Amino acid sequence: MTESEVRALYGWAEIDPAVPIVAGSVGTWRITYHVGRYGVDDGGVVKFAWRDVSDWAVPQFESPSAPEYATVSTTGPASLRASFEKQRYTRPWRLCVTVDVFDDSLTEGDSITLTLGDTSGGSLGSRAQTFCKEAFEFRVAVDWCGTWVYTEVPSPKIPIVSGPAHRLVVLGPSETTPDEEGWVGVKAEDLWGNPSTGYNGTVQIDAEGLTGLPETYQFQSRDRGIRRFEGVKAPKVGIYRVNATDSANGLDAEGNPLRCVEDRSGHQPFWGDLHGQSEETVGTNPVSSYFRFAREAALVDFAGHQGNDFQITKAVWKEIKAQANTQYDPGRFVTFVGYEWSANTPLGGDHNVYYPGEDGPLHRSSHVLIPDKSDIDTDCTHVTELYVTLRGEDVLLLPHVGGRYANLNWHDPELEPLVEVYSEWGEFEWFLREALEKGYRVGFTAGSDDHKGRPGAAPPGSGSFGVYGGLTCIYATELTRAGLWEALKARRCYGTTGQRILLEVTADGKPMGSALHASEPPEIAVKVIGSAPIERIDIFRGLEQIYTFPQTTERAEDQIRVTWSGQRIRARNRLVRWDGNLEIDRGQILEAKGYAFDTPAEGIEMVTERSVSWKSVTTGDADGVVLKLNAPGETVLDFRTAVLTRTVTLQEMSESPVAVDAGGIDMKVVFEGLPLGVGREVAFTFQEAALPAGCHPYWVRVLQTDGAKAWASPIYVTV
Repeated sequence: MTESEVRALYGWAEIDPAVPIVAGSVGTWRITYHVGRYGVDDGGVVKFAWRDVSDWAVPQFESPSAPEYATVSTTGPASLRASFEKQRYTRPWRLCVTVDVFDDSLTEGDSITLTLGDTSGGSLGSRAQTFCKEAFEFRVAVDWCGTWVYTEVPSPKIPIVSGPAHRLVVLGPSETTPDEEGWVGVKAEDLWGNPSTGYNGTVQIDAEGLTGLPETYQFQSRDRGIRRFEGVKAPKVGIYRVNATDSANGLDAEGNPLRCVEDRSGHQPFWGDLHGQSEETVGTNPVSSYFRFAREAALVDFAGHQGNDFQITKAVWKEIKAQANTQYDPGRFVTFVGYEWSANTPLGGDHNVYYPGEDGPLHRSSHVLIPDKSDIDTDCTHVTELYVTLRGEDVLLLPHVGGRYANLNWHDPELEPLVEVYSEWGEFEWFLREALEKGYRVGFTAGSDDHKGRPGAAPPGSGSFGVYGGLTCIYATELTRAGLWEALKARRCYGTTGQRILLEVTADGKPMGSALHASEPPEIAVKVIGSAPIERIDIFRGLEQIYTFPQTTERAEDQIRVTWSGQRIRARNRLVRWDGNLEIDRGQILEAKGYAFDTPAEGIEMVTERSVSWKSVTTGDADGVVLKLNAPGETVLDFRTAVLTRTVTLQEMSESPVAVDAGGIDMKVVFEGLPLGVGREVAFTFQEAALPAGCHPYWVRVLQTDGAKAWASPIYVTV
């Protein structure tokens, strides 16, 4: 049936105002469904749906003065009943307002209007989706006959665009040699982390001795908020950090550390995001845009695309491979062909599948959303079937925690050299610990699992994702598929929470990921160049934390930090809501700052002389508040959230940190004097006195004072 026939028989929909929507803006939007020739019977239903990855604020129909108030109305004689539902329509259109039609029917020419952000009763309006979309669709479907059979009608599509510049970002490579040509990127982002495409500010650039950068640069419309400067060189050995300032708009940023070395040992660090998906499955914007964003906006060196297998048709698989191969640019930007094998957790759970070249077979976990069943015999419904099918192939599987989590009861050491410990879904150190506890020899990666069209630079927005997307740093001989592939198979990589923290770990001179035999405990050498002051570096042997640098933590005398962290469960609904407040019974709060909040939807809400309140969610990570106090030691802090209520005195905190278990997985609250950190460059060695026989995985975790983390892949030492 043609679109015009659908329009005539079943109706159509439009949006007002029909102008581009600024990401995260608050306003009023009216979506009107016009009834077609068949009408809508008494007992019929109209659904106004949008993609489930969207974080458009949830509409409510009860309180006219509260945010997100929505209403429905009709020009016809029927009555309407509206409700917001999740996962009650077809994937990926599972966020929808369902409107029941009753007490009469509607005829051709009647209409139903959904008003999102109705301000007539005092509501401030509705907050739009916080990330950009080339064509955001409110998909309207009608059950015109009251038979639970829905027909989708022509529906409005409208761009969601970035807002004004809120911050600057400076990015570049992490390593160079004297007079080697490199690059530095400067970009402007809006409040929600989208590249501010309309930015035309002038930035002053402090190159810290690097050559090839202008002293000032005015952004042009063609830049679309991002400018990559080529031909940048470091004249001599040292650490460089480029600074950019827009004085007129009050914006400034410092770049990631660039280390200039006299000579490389053969491996150099490259940054990228191995994990995310586009709108061909459940994400945002097409796969062509996905890879372009990673290269041009995130300014990463490599990217993978991992769509859910049960949504990848033959045509989609062809397009994914075509875009990965077309946009592969050796020496500049590396793409990997792959998909996400997405079985339910009891059958193995989520595993990313990567191929080293231009092609590879697609073995789905199921055909649940694939109409064409002609190749259903190629499905691998259990992870052990996938192992058997792929064994002997040049392929890499990467278990991870997404909506589903990978089931580590099964493991193939030939196919699975890595596990992912962090993504926008959360921080999953429990996952790496489980892998090590089971004796698996795996390295660590981090990615975004981005669904919002922003691989490599992926703020979580305000939906089901909890944290900023992670990055993987790979130590490779060259920026090619072959170079990165060899390093991944060798586990010569580490993951971060999205910051380009430069980290080196060796055991008796062997790099992370190595396996070696020794007759005595190895010397562990750690070098870190942070993007912020380093709070602590922990060395683990297996599950045991055996050393922490520094051994004594310097703390501020007049500032405290209260942090809360963890996740409810391993599965999809793991998010913990920590909205709450803290009060002191004497003295005064001189200043209150947020710690590691992840989005503008979180943070401090109100501060008084003796109290501070906040909104916060965690998915394994830590959030918190830092308070500067003028208060005596006997002052009592009263911490109150729906998760945990606890009192503690300043005197208790001055003696040692007070950690309180809050249940769940790694859920806890920590009260302590504010750690000051040990600077941004740290190097030390550590050696145990003795080791029992056996295999010992040594791995390192870095924590910065801003909450950023890095996890180095283990070195497996057999005594």
